Amino acid sequence: MVEAHPQFEEIKARIKRFSGVSFSAVCYRCTEPKFANEIVSGLGSQLYGARWTPKGSFATVYLCETAEAALQEYLARGRRMKIPDHKALPMVMAAVTVKVGNLLDGTNAEVEKAVRIYLEGEKGHWRTVQGTREAVSQAIGRAVYELKFSGLMVMSQALKGGRNVVLFPRNLQKGEVLSAPELSIGE
Repeated sequence: MVEAHPQFEEIKARIKRFSGVSFSAVCYRCTEPKFANEIVSGLGSQLYGARWTPKGSFATVYLCETAEAALQEYLARGRRMKIPDHKALPMVMAAVTVKVGNLLDGTNAEVEKAVRIYLEGEKGHWRTVQGTREAVSQAIGRAVYELKFSGLMVMSQALKGGRNVVLFPRNLQKGEVLSAPELSIGE
């Protein structure tokens, strides 16, 4: 694991005062066909890091509340990597059933205000920061994970008004659901 963010304990203390909410929906994820059967494993973010997940830490499943947001997130990722849209195809979009009782709603005004000061203070993008230390968004995600929330809901950066649902499979409690259909790609 990379070096912890210097304000991690302060961030965790701020987040600890909030309660989780129930959330139940069909969410969406786009991915390359070779990763389609791993859509709810969270292994990629655990190994390589992601916006809310420090590199080498814990499995995190990134989903979107709408199919439109999932497609925009997929395209935005490819564009950041300088991959032309036509080269990012084919892709698979999967519907994922989610039912959790302890999701931290980062789109809630009070929660958003509590973490905004940290997010605005970060000078670099999480991808560039994570090579030397945990990015602030990753510290927020780790705090949410360590506080045993099922996950975190945040605004999409790829689609205005879209929301992302970020789930921690290891934190799911009995009765909570995170399931994708069996996909047979290329058979």
